[in-house]
Amino acid sequence: MDHAIKLPKEIMPCRVCHEDLAYLEHENGWCVYVYCPNCGSQSAFCSYESEEEKEDAENRAIDLWNMGKVIAERRGE
Repeated sequence: MDHAIKLPKEIMPCRVCHEDLAYLEHENGWCVYVYCPNCGSQSAFCSYESEEEKEDAENRAIDLWNMGKVIAERRGE
């Protein structure tokens, strides 16, 4: 059996503030998103219903973030 540990995909720097501080944030065991603590930007929530779906949701959230699909709070929004 192969018991290799899968590392998550690389999270690129924030497209809004350009800082390299973004990380995966889990929300009470039902969804995950990428969050930048510097400026508050985040990816869309990617939901999951089981531990088996969790890795796929993490990868979807990272893909959205890395493509620049972010929600940013800016002055006037």
